Amino acid sequence: MVKPDTFQAINAFTGEPIIGSFPIQGKDDVDAACMHAHKIAREYRYTSSEQRAQLLDTIAEKLLLRTDEIAARAHLETALPLARLNGEMGRTANQLRLFASVLRQGHWHRAIVDTPDPQRQPLAKPDIRQQHIALGPVAVFGASNFPLAFSTAGGDTASALAAGCPVIVKGHSAHPGTSELVAQCIQQALSECELPQAVFTLLQGNKRELGTSLVSHPLVQAVGFTGSVSGGRALFDLAQQRPIPIPFYGELGAINPTFIFPNALNDYQSLAEQFVQSMTLGCGQFCTKPGVVFVVDDANSSAFIETAQHLISQHNGHVLLTPSIRDAYCQHTQLRAKDAGLLHSRNQNISEGVASTLFVTDSQAWRNNPQWEEEIFGPQSMIVLCRDIDDMQALSEQLAGSLTATIHADSKDYPQVTRLLARLEEMAGRIVFNGWPTGVEVSYAMIHGGPYPASTHAASTSVGASAIERWLRPVAYQSLPEALLPPALSSSNPLSVPTLVDGKTWMVKG
Repeated sequence: MVKPDTFQAINAFTGEPIIGSFPIQGKDDVDAACMHAHKIAREYRYTSSEQRAQLLDTIAEKLLLRTDEIAARAHLETALPLARLNGEMGRTANQLRLFASVLRQGHWHRAIVDTPDPQRQPLAKPDIRQQHIALGPVAVFGASNFPLAFSTAGGDTASALAAGCPVIVKGHSAHPGTSELVAQCIQQALSECELPQAVFTLLQGNKRELGTSLVSHPLVQAVGFTGSVSGGRALFDLAQQRPIPIPFYGELGAINPTFIFPNALNDYQSLAEQFVQSMTLGCGQFCTKPGVVFVVDDANSSAFIETAQHLISQHNGHVLLTPSIRDAYCQHTQLRAKDAGLLHSRNQNISEGVASTLFVTDSQAWRNNPQWEEEIFGPQSMIVLCRDIDDMQALSEQLAGSLTATIHADSKDYPQVTRLLARLEEMAGRIVFNGWPTGVEVSYAMIHGGPYPASTHAASTSVGASAIERWLRPVAYQSLPEALLPPALSSSNPLSVPTLVDGKTWMVKG
């Protein structure tokens, strides 16, 4: 019998509860977690870069040691294949190690020095130095589709811990067992690194009160969220309506448009295979899934569509992450299939799960149905036939913000690609050329964000080294004596921090 105020994880394959229960935590638990995090926030902010780097490396080690156990549990809770989960564990560890490297390199301080000029007229120029500091306790929401890389110890947690912020994670209710195992690894790492346990807290529950209480709590200084547009927008609005609004970094929804130029379609067979593989990767539950493909109506595009339709008709069924995601997918694809101006293809003979769905339409019907730009989470996409390149360009001008935009072209298309590229820079966080958007490299240059509704803060990223900047803010120190300056701004530069001096030279010494 399940105890009161607890909930159970659900086996994604059978729909049956998994043995064991988890607490349904609420406002009182949020209060306690936030108070503990607040009490140690300054202490944690003042830890050295090396201390925090060692913590991140240790978390990575602990996770990798328990890969088999964690992946097995995640497999039950999400139906994601073990091979995929093992790969995701490697990515999670790599993210943690990336931010350890970021800390050791020192650029994250963003140290800037304006040297004084006491002889300047009519007023003397003061000594002004700038660095970035941690915001304080932050809340992180686990994502359903990445139970490791975007959840308890995922990119948001890694970047916030690197910045010097205590983290309170709201575990996703679809994989509580996975979250608990990962949290144990983080807690063990904190103990081994002799850091306070309040640096990290996992809160579990299946009620909305937990999330709203966390975003509303006055001691929470910023929020990281990955999820639906409706859920993320509600929490974003809540964060802005607080007496003191806070940054809300939400990754919400994107259709990730792809534009295929006529010369590229000479290889329509290969492109169709790559497209279907990308749209169905992870059962179509990647946030970078290509949700719409624009092509010029000609013989090659017809062959491209026929090939993609054939591949879709042969696809096996997909078991989606949760029953609610499955039901939403079925409802939305069935409703869309009733719209005028659409053709759709799917395998009618799948034995379990849901079928991949491919819609085909023309540019005028696309214009007449703006609701088609709304993301359907799951193995679904749409191909839009354009009259010509100008028609394709015109459609791009109307697209909402997206995480990615993809171009397929060859050198003969470059003059027209240049015009499209100027538009795609305005509406996407990452532009992919002759590739596919699924698969987000964890690196220094990567951007995973974009204009709304892709994210709530287009100037930030949730993946890559720059993600640390979300949890930092600049502070300027004017005319402070050398003895009082932070180590990163000391003239002797004992930390060997890269420093911009008078806007001209990066200095590293120490």
